[in-house]
Amino acid sequence: MWTMNIYKVFYVVAHAIFTIFETIYGTTNHFYDKLFLKELLPFKGYYLPSDSNIPVKKPKHITVLLGLEEPDIKDLAKLIFWCITTQISFISFYDYKGNLKKHEQDLQYEVSLYRHKDHHIVWHSNPKTVHKNGFVGKTTHVKILTDFEGKGSVVNLTKQIVSSRSKVDISVCTVNETLLKLFEFPDPDMGIVCGKTFRFFNYPPWQIRLTEFFRLETIQGIRFPQFSKLLRKFSKCEQRLGK
Repeated sequence: MWTMNIYKVFYVVAHAIFTIFETIYGTTNHFYDKLFLKELLPFKGYYLPSDSNIPVKKPKHITVLLGLEEPDIKDLAKLIFWCITTQISFISFYDYKGNLKKHEQDLQYEVSLYRHKDHHIVWHSNPKTVHKNGFVGKTTHVKILTDFEGKGSVVNLTKQIVSSRSKVDISVCTVNETLLKLFEFPDPDMGIVCGKTFRFFNYPPWQIRLTEFFRLETIQGIRFPQFSKLLRKFSKCEQRLGK
C-alpha cells in the first residue's frame, strides 16, 4: 500500500514537471518564432547568410537567359531574393518561349510568401504601369522578357522613328534613349546564359552590346555559391566600354 502511494506521488510529480516543461518550451518557441524567424537571412535557401562574401563591384542589372530550360519557380525566386540581399537593383528573365510570362503570377506569389517587410520588389509586368519611388529599404525591379522584346522591338522602333513627321536626329543616342524609355530598365551589365552552349535566342540585341556574359549549365537547383562565383567573375572584368 505504501509502495503504491509512492508510485502515485512520483507519477503526479513527473507529470507536473513534464507539463510545466512542455508549456515553457512551447511558449519559448512561439516567442522565438514570432520575434526572430522573420528576421533571419537564411530561409528555404532564399536569403543569404549574413557573412556571405559579396564582391564590392556588383552589376546594376542582371539578365538571365533561360534558353531551353523550363525553370522551377523556386529557383527564379532564389535569384530575385539574392539580388535583393546583395543590393542589385534590376533583374530580368528572358524566356523566348513565353512560358514564364504565363506563370508570372505564380512567381510573384512565391516571392510574396517569404519577402522581408523591408525588402521591396517592383514588378514591371505591364509597360503602362506607373512605378512609384520612395521605398524605404532594399528595392529590386523585376521584369520578364519574351521574344516580342527581341529584334522585333528594334524594327518597330525604327519604323516609328522613320514614319515620325517631326524632324528626329536618328543617332545612337536617340535610339538608346528611346529604347531605355521602352524597356524601363538600364542595359544589363551582367548576363547569365543557361545551357550547355552560348545561345541568345533573339535576345534584344541593342541592350547586350556591353553586357558581360557568363554561362551556367543549368539553373535547376541553383545554390548561392554558384551565383556568388559568377558575381566574383564579373567583379574582375574590366569594362572598357569601347575604349
